[in-house]
Amino acid sequence: MVTADVVVVGAGLAGMTAAYSAHAEGARVLLVDRGAIGTGTNSAMSNGRFSGPTAVYSNAQFIQDTLHTGRGINSERMVCQVAAEAPAAFKFLQSIGLELEVFYDHYFYKSSRSDVMRGTSLTRKLAQRLRSLQRVRMVTGFYATDIITSESGVAGVQGFDGNGKPMSLAAPAVVLATGGGGAIYLRNDNQKSMMGQGYYLAAKAGLELWDMEFVQFYPVVLAEPRVSEMMVYPPYPQEFRLLNAAGEDIIRKYGDSNLNEAMRKKRDRFSEIILNESSIGPVRLDCRKVPAELWNDYPLALLQKIKFDFKNKPVTVLPGAHFFMGGVRINPDGQTDRSGLFACGEVAWGLHGANRMSGNALTECIVFGRIAGRNAAIRALDQRLPLDGSAPKRQNPDPSAAPDPFKFIDLRRQLREIAWKYAGVTRDTGGMQTGLTKIEAVRERIRQNVPRNITEKKQKADLVSAGFVLKAILIASLGREETRGAFIRREYPRTDDTNWRRNSSLRFDPENDSFSLKYRPVEEGGE
Repeated sequence: MVTADVVVVGAGLAGMTAAYSAHAEGARVLLVDRGAIGTGTNSAMSNGRFSGPTAVYSNAQFIQDTLHTGRGINSERMVCQVAAEAPAAFKFLQSIGLELEVFYDHYFYKSSRSDVMRGTSLTRKLAQRLRSLQRVRMVTGFYATDIITSESGVAGVQGFDGNGKPMSLAAPAVVLATGGGGAIYLRNDNQKSMMGQGYYLAAKAGLELWDMEFVQFYPVVLAEPRVSEMMVYPPYPQEFRLLNAAGEDIIRKYGDSNLNEAMRKKRDRFSEIILNESSIGPVRLDCRKVPAELWNDYPLALLQKIKFDFKNKPVTVLPGAHFFMGGVRINPDGQTDRSGLFACGEVAWGLHGANRMSGNALTECIVFGRIAGRNAAIRALDQRLPLDGSAPKRQNPDPSAAPDPFKFIDLRRQLREIAWKYAGVTRDTGGMQTGLTKIEAVRERIRQNVPRNITEKKQKADLVSAGFVLKAILIASLGREETRGAFIRREYPRTDDTNWRRNSSLRFDPENDSFSLKYRPVEEGGE
């Protein structure tokens, strides 16, 4: 068994920040990920935007805007904590050479390349800084399957390496930084590996999952045949137009002057608008009037690398699953309800409420990454384990484990179609009940199928997590009889603060494979 003081599961911006912070406290850190450090995560696909207080944008305004976007069910304590801690988190990034450009109410990571996603440049640079730290060891190809628990709390992480061999990592503190689950959906802009593994790990460790019904869908994701799915990054040129099947300008049809304004004013409903328009015929983004000189600037320069003639032909777009607001509850120290288990980033609940304010995802990563890493190290150093000298090595996949056409591929497609159709942008009672029936049938087939190689072993593990999370989304969604933020329920089109300004909470019973659903009063005040 390999030992460390702190094991960080997930090497996106949140996980890497936690590793850096734990190291600064003197801890021996093991940073593990199934993919590449940094670049195999959703952080690498981000726009590099950090919301937060600036010299002209006060803490109070940031708090007010975040609570307003979250439609009043955020944890106000967490929102206030982010407002207070964000300036120090930004200074941390700058102290390690990551330059930020300040705007009115946000910061942008300043990249030297206009044709590379800002998130990719950011995560590469942070990973490079981490590699220079002596007490941080990085392991790729590790797939976490369980949080090891004891009477006193967590004791490490269990999983398998790149060859499918069991591997146990012992540590008195674990940081869960696994990201979300957008790839569960047929249409999404996430990394393909984002299948909700962290939620499943947490629930099996006895943690409740909060507000799982709230999934944010980004309205403008490329949906052209034979073109890779990718969100079209803001800010948008004034010349962008969204055209429906009749050739009407959708933005003007719904009373806005441009796409940026539409995204700002109709954040909760713009995906629904585009989805409804697309039910009549394709919705296309028309870039033909964009001045030639803008195509070399970020973010349009990203489109230049895609094999599609954006300058002369409108491109089909649809909404795509983008971000999970729900997750595991953490205290001000970043610790979950399980002693020694910390969480940060998208897997953690509380900051966003019913919808996420633009730029708060990356801010959340660095604020709570620093908090979780620091406090995990403080706990671990009081309970330090002897260091195992046999440090884990980077694993390469078994060459005999080449992908083989099998049912797992078909089951993945079925599961994602169920998610999109029955737990998508808009939901209704009959559809969600049908979705639950269908997902149980798919989950049973997943359980029965035996993987024949490491590729299929990973596929099955992904699908087990995804099926579990989709069931959680549907159950939480059926319980909420209103529309709020990113959650749109057809039979209940209005927000009902009197009865439903509450947070949902799911507890998993592994023996019966069932959930119990409760509602909690909204955490108010900055205590």
